[in-house]
Amino acid sequence: MNTELALNIVERVGDGYRVTLAPQFREPEGWRWGSFRSAAGARIRFGGVDPGPAPRATVVGVPGFGGFAEQWFELVRDLVARGFAVRLMDWRGQGGSDHYLANSHKFHAQGYDRDVADLQQFVADVVRPEGDRPLLLLGHSMGGHLGLRHLAGHPGTFRGAFLTAPLLGVKTAKHAPQVVGRVARLMNTIGFGTRYIPGHKDWFFRPHYTVEDSTLSHDPLRYRVAQLYYQLKPELRIGGATWAWLDHTFRSVAWINREDVLRRIATPVFIAQAELDHLVDTSRQKRAARLIPNAELRAFPGAKHDILMEADAVRLPLLAALDRFADRVLA
Repeated sequence: MNTELALNIVERVGDGYRVTLAPQFREPEGWRWGSFRSAAGARIRFGGVDPGPAPRATVVGVPGFGGFAEQWFELVRDLVARGFAVRLMDWRGQGGSDHYLANSHKFHAQGYDRDVADLQQFVADVVRPEGDRPLLLLGHSMGGHLGLRHLAGHPGTFRGAFLTAPLLGVKTAKHAPQVVGRVARLMNTIGFGTRYIPGHKDWFFRPHYTVEDSTLSHDPLRYRVAQLYYQLKPELRIGGATWAWLDHTFRSVAWINREDVLRRIATPVFIAQAELDHLVDTSRQKRAARLIPNAELRAFPGAKHDILMEADAVRLPLLAALDRFADRVLA
């Protein structure tokens, strides 16, 4: 990547900013959007593309906190080049799916069970009717967490699951996670669930945000793709999380880390761990890899949390690991 290119993606226009995206981050040729209604009546957005008439498998992709399909367009191209059909789903509350609150910047939740049910409905009603080819799950961070929950409750759906930086524990800065979890439950219980947690607020564009500021990626272009799409498409914007989201996250983290839950996941799982992850607890990932019967964990040196959007020194070995994993589980 050429760092100089990053200087040209933001242009000042009067009192505002115009952004452009490098071609690899734009919508791939043949991409199709769609949506379905969840059991709760919410519109859930998805998108997809096929490599040709005979894909070797379908990759079902689900993003992390605040993520959305457009952020993965470069990855979609990589997957299509490998012969995979791709179907991406935006979780409710983010991306192009219905949000929970009138202030759509707030990332809210009403329980992770609903998200797992939405994923199952997506697979059953949208992906499966397209054919009987094998399915691979690709989940990042919160998407990896929800993916594991799905594997525990719906065995046999996926041939394998490739999870990057899965959220199995929340790193907290000033207080122990147990304390933060109890506070989140209290705030949600007493009626403050729709309020931002401290330090979170509506999204705003930061034109001078540099790769050195990023806790997510070292790459001089990829680190900013999500922010540029937020500027281009206001409906995608997420500012931060509510107390209810934090409460439900801690509850779900406690459940998925139960030994009996992890041991009953029969699907082959690959966990890609980011060495420099400051957002999720990597020790929980190591424990999960030991307990899941058919799991492999690999740490990627120098990687920050958003490992799919990292520099090529991380991303290319990550894609090679995905190739080997897919070859093994699809054989």
